[in-house]
Amino acid sequence: MSLSTASNLQALSALGVSMQATASNIANSLTDGYRPVRAEFADGPGGQGVQVAAVTTAEGASPQQTQQGAVQSMDPAERRMAPLGMGSGVDIVREMMSLMQIERAYAANATVISSVEQTTGHVMDLIA
Repeated sequence: MSLSTASNLQALSALGVSMQATASNIANSLTDGYRPVRAEFADGPGGQGVQVAAVTTAEGASPQQTQQGAVQSMDPAERRMAPLGMGSGVDIVREMMSLMQIERAYAANATVISSVEQTTGHVMDLIA
C-alpha cells in the first residue's frame, strides 16, 4: 500500500467519525437540551493525512435556557412553524452543509484510492 493510499484510507476513517457526529446531531435535533457534537481533525502521524483529534460537545449556555424559553412563549401555531432543532441548539442547515462537505471529501479520497489501484495494475501489467 502506498503512502498516498494510506493517507486516503486514514481520511476515510476520520470522515466516517465526522459523519457519525453529524448524523447524531440531526437525529437529536428535536431533543430539548441536546448539544451538538463535532469531530475535530488533526494531522496524521508524521504530518501525513488526517485523524480525529477529538469529538467535542458545543460549549456555552444550555440550549434549553436560551432557546426553549423562546419556543415555549410562542402560541401553538407559531410553535409548529419554529425552525427544526430550535429547542436543541442544532442548526439543521449547518448539519446538512456538513453532510455535503463530508460526501465530497469522501468521494475525492475514494477516487484517489481507485486511481492509485488502477495505476498500480497498469504498471504490473507492463512489468509482467
